[in-house]
Amino acid sequence: MPRSLREAKLDDAPVLARIARDALSEGWSEASLRTALARAEACALTSDPVDGFVLGWRIEDEAEILTLAVASESRGQGLGRALVVELLARLRAAGVRRVSLEVRSSNAAARALYASLGFDTAGTRAHYYRDGEDALVLGAAL
Repeated sequence: MPRSLREAKLDDAPVLARIARDALSEGWSEASLRTALARAEACALTSDPVDGFVLGWRIEDEAEILTLAVASESRGQGLGRALVVELLARLRAAGVRRVSLEVRSSNAAARALYASLGFDTAGTRAHYYRDGEDALVLGAAL
């Protein structure tokens, strides 16, 4: 089912927090999402209806993807890819030249998605997550 994508708003925070709790082992709270969305450097997209989102920061010509989450009932339909592709297009149009992110070393699906979009492994952050798992640092030139 095709979905339209739009900028995420502060009013979306409760639904985004629910999606994050469902999708991520270290979900974002409603308060943390509201704080992030209110920042001037935030770049966030969601779907309509709201069943996934991507959130990042843009500072000058660099950006970082902070989180990507899709509701369980909408996974496997290309929504995560669509959100990241649209975010990258908007970042490129805004003059961003490099994007980075951290991903769980065990998250094969996310790693495959980002690799298919041109992200390379730039390093590892040992014991990055609360449970002690390492994060891979990925980056891509736009």
